[in-house]
Amino acid sequence: MKIVVAVLQSFSANGLCARAVIDELMRRGHEVTWVCNREIDDSVSLPFVDYVRIRPRSIDYLLARFEGNRLATKIAIAVNRVGMLRALRSWPLISKRYSKRVSRAVVAASLDADVVIGAYTQLDAIIASHEAKKDNPRLRFIAWYLDSFTGGHGPRFLNAEEIKQRGKRWNRQLLENADAVVAMESSRRFHEEHCCDEPWFDKLRFLDLPLLDINEALELRPNVGPSKAKTIVYAGTLPGGIRSPKFFIDVLSFIPDESLRVLFVGDETNRTLIEACTKDGRIEMRGRVPHEEVSRLLSSADYLLTLGNRLANMTPSKIFEYMAFRKPIIATYPIDSEPSLPYLERYGDALMLDERGDPAMAAARLVGYLDADHEPISYDELKTRFWNNTPSAFCVLVETIGGEDGR
Repeated sequence: MKIVVAVLQSFSANGLCARAVIDELMRRGHEVTWVCNREIDDSVSLPFVDYVRIRPRSIDYLLARFEGNRLATKIAIAVNRVGMLRALRSWPLISKRYSKRVSRAVVAASLDADVVIGAYTQLDAIIASHEAKKDNPRLRFIAWYLDSFTGGHGPRFLNAEEIKQRGKRWNRQLLENADAVVAMESSRRFHEEHCCDEPWFDKLRFLDLPLLDINEALELRPNVGPSKAKTIVYAGTLPGGIRSPKFFIDVLSFIPDESLRVLFVGDETNRTLIEACTKDGRIEMRGRVPHEEVSRLLSSADYLLTLGNRLANMTPSKIFEYMAFRKPIIATYPIDSEPSLPYLERYGDALMLDERGDPAMAAARLVGYLDADHEPISYDELKTRFWNNTPSAFCVLVETIGGEDGR
């Protein structure tokens, strides 16, 4: 089959999901076109994939162009906030001109395709895929909600009810001609409670973030007992109000072990982290780095760190990539409904620390965890427990939807 994938931010967490799925689709012999934003560095491309690159919104270009320049980043974010205020009435549609660019590219790429997959975020990809289906009725359209839209995160000037109602209105229009709507398992309860009367509800399929790529998992030796040096690695961003390193830094302050090394990768603008690096030589941070370098750092770590977020419907994509390395995982969580917790419990080898607790007591638990033996989970067991988190699970659905009319 020829498959068009519209995942616009190729270097984002959703871009990693697209990359994993496209890799698997190519292994299965399909022809794939990826519609995405033109990036500052387009050199990291998948072989044999046809790329259609479009001019991004100005904010995306500026943030990439001036990454590492804190003053320029702050100015760009301030300008973007003004633009967001101006677009508040039309949210989640931010830029009509950008959305039209996306739609033109996706419609043109889909003229001779069998399946088009539009991923949220950004909503522009769902709009474009909807338009492609209107222009080519034989096309199969899969709406892929990697992030929560209805019931998800929105501008601070809109309350939760307004965000939900806007999401419902947009979905009624855009999903009218969808052949399947794929949402994350973490959003199942919300959809079943709030969307069961929606006309697209019967098209809904629940999968998960497809980042548990068993094909890339490494052979590991058991992590045995105390050793001279232990490295803990966190990979990801630290958006304010959603995820914070403060609790873990506080916990670390109660552990005198100078042989520990804690590396934060992906965000060098977090003020709490910047201050911690100046006070504690064990803590290091790096900004955004290529995914291949992130994978290398994760594979060389002794323990992987995940910091819980405050949005119950937003499962961090990194947790599944972490599990593919089959290493011990240290996790903090700020709310009881933190979406990573069920996955970590199923994974087994994870220490979960409540951010609302006493950092000194958490430090004692962490020391015990670091001193314990850890045997990696087997490939077969990992695949059995987390099938819906493999790229194969999503690709099976694509092949089923694409083959329903006998093509």
